[in-house]
Amino acid sequence: MSNAETEAALDTGVKNRRPSLVAYQVREGKDDQSYWDRIGVAWSNRDGGFTVQLHAIPLDGRIVLTKPKSNG
Repeated sequence: MSNAETEAALDTGVKNRRPSLVAYQVREGKDDQSYWDRIGVAWSNRDGGFTVQLHAIPLDGRIVLTKPKSNG
């Protein structure tokens, strides 16, 4: 986990847990090319909901939540 993710985990009570989802801003470019910018993470809660920590709030495009890529 990055420093920002660790700080977010401590703030939201999900200490020592990897994020369940990664949030990206997706913008459409020219020639049908999409631009994906990582803007935050989300953790699943016991009640089935999610705690979302955004590092940026997009003004355009859409937010897409995906499962994190495994590192091995």
